[in-house]
Amino acid sequence: MAKLLGYIFVALIANELVVAAKMPNFVFLICDSMDGRVVDPTSPISQAMATPTFDKLAKNGVNFVNNYCPSPQCVPSRAAMFSGRFPHKTKAWSNGQGLCKTWSDTDPDKCTDQGTNKYWNTFDSILEKHGYTVNLIGKVDVGAGLGGGFHGEDAYAALTAWTRGANITHPQKQDPRNLVSNSSKLPKEGDWKTIEKCVEWLSTEAKKSEPYFLYCSVNIPHPNYQTNATWLAMVNETAVTVPKWLPWEEMHPADQYESASKALYYDGLEPFSNDDILNVRRAYYAMVSETDAMFGRVIDLVDLEDTNVIFTSDHGEGNMEHRQNWKNSMYDANNRVPLLMSGVGVTQDLMVHNATSNIDLYPTMLKWAGINDFSMDGLDGRDITPFFAAEPQQKMQPNYIVGEYHSNMANTGHFMVKKDNMKLIDFGRTPPFQDYKPQLFDLKADPEELNDISAANPSMVKEMQQLLTTRMGDIQAIDQEVKTQDKQRFRQWMGLHKENWPQMLQKAAYYGPGPTKWGTDADIKQITDWLNGTTTA
Repeated sequence: MAKLLGYIFVALIANELVVAAKMPNFVFLICDSMDGRVVDPTSPISQAMATPTFDKLAKNGVNFVNNYCPSPQCVPSRAAMFSGRFPHKTKAWSNGQGLCKTWSDTDPDKCTDQGTNKYWNTFDSILEKHGYTVNLIGKVDVGAGLGGGFHGEDAYAALTAWTRGANITHPQKQDPRNLVSNSSKLPKEGDWKTIEKCVEWLSTEAKKSEPYFLYCSVNIPHPNYQTNATWLAMVNETAVTVPKWLPWEEMHPADQYESASKALYYDGLEPFSNDDILNVRRAYYAMVSETDAMFGRVIDLVDLEDTNVIFTSDHGEGNMEHRQNWKNSMYDANNRVPLLMSGVGVTQDLMVHNATSNIDLYPTMLKWAGINDFSMDGLDGRDITPFFAAEPQQKMQPNYIVGEYHSNMANTGHFMVKKDNMKLIDFGRTPPFQDYKPQLFDLKADPEELNDISAANPSMVKEMQQLLTTRMGDIQAIDQEVKTQDKQRFRQWMGLHKENWPQMLQKAAYYGPGPTKWGTDADIKQITDWLNGTTTA
């Protein structure tokens, strides 16, 4: 408590966080691919592994247990989080394109820096403008020249996103069974080196850099599923279960495409046994425990009374639910992410069940820092500091959250809206996907999202679709815009590689397992039909 005397005044008054005089320090911890249910004590998933660091953070602050990412993929999610704007606004809607920082003096449409799209002021730049020392360590992955490189420099990230509308069902990934290693000597050595950089900076530079914003980012628990006996010992075997899979013919066609793209369904596939599935799931949960231990090294150096700490992830991980791994989907495993916040003015040991999104972090952090001279105009996030109080005086508006996805392993746009216990997943219906129907789930009655109740609840579907329109605009127009740009960019890429483009596409994108390699005459015809607008679903 004595540490708080360094602040002239910290309180929640009229639902506004007031921070005077001394600006608080921030430690922002972010990992990649963590299922948000891991830190939700009401979810059985939270019992699958030990997470003492995350438990400590939750005990010392607020646990937003219904928090979601803006888009379930690295670049679009992080770009939205950093800019406070939806992916369809930033145009950073796939791993192949991030935010642009520097535009050509002679060509207003040409980006001369990383990324391809308009650069929006990111929250770190606002903090820096107001006197913060900003240090970004580890994976940033938004473009805009922040933190070095990003996915857009990788041909795979772009090609599989640009050609998704061609409905190519050849695997883009390896069989998940081949991604598991339970005997890796140093499974995530690069991430441990990142953590040591964060620790060193806190130990040697933090005090003379106040107020500071330290961003510490690791890639774990992102696949591949590499672990060892040390971390497997942290897994509660009895809590690791085999998720139910719907029969193939009962799956939504969008899910069928995702399963095929992720090598969980293809000609010649050896069926997955329960042991196969459990082996993947255990390795993932072991990586979650290792992530917890990594961030524990950082938290050990942080005074939780006078430092604002945030922990989150860019997206979740399917981990074999719905016959999927990776992210790229609107199911809770894939797009629900942790959000733990502790520090100045925050009620301890508080669980918030209201739906929130990482897009809310932009205005929230600035308000938490005591910065009020920024404009909310154009921002899609909300200030969620009122939830720092045990009993907020007003409900957040709007009282629902939305998300979108327009990248590889999803052949059409995915849109999501969650309000209370209801979740709607809708799809871009640009041909040939005009017959894709929305899905509606009651998460309280059906947390595994296996029972689509849309047919029995048409009025609820319309109500939820209207919420999407209210918050995002015309989702079908958004889908069409993305797919038009996909074709434009793929045509440009074809022009660069001329007659060699089929071989280049196979090598860089559709290289997964199967009885035949992608690149047959029928495959090439599928691409040309798509470009000509004659693809069939």
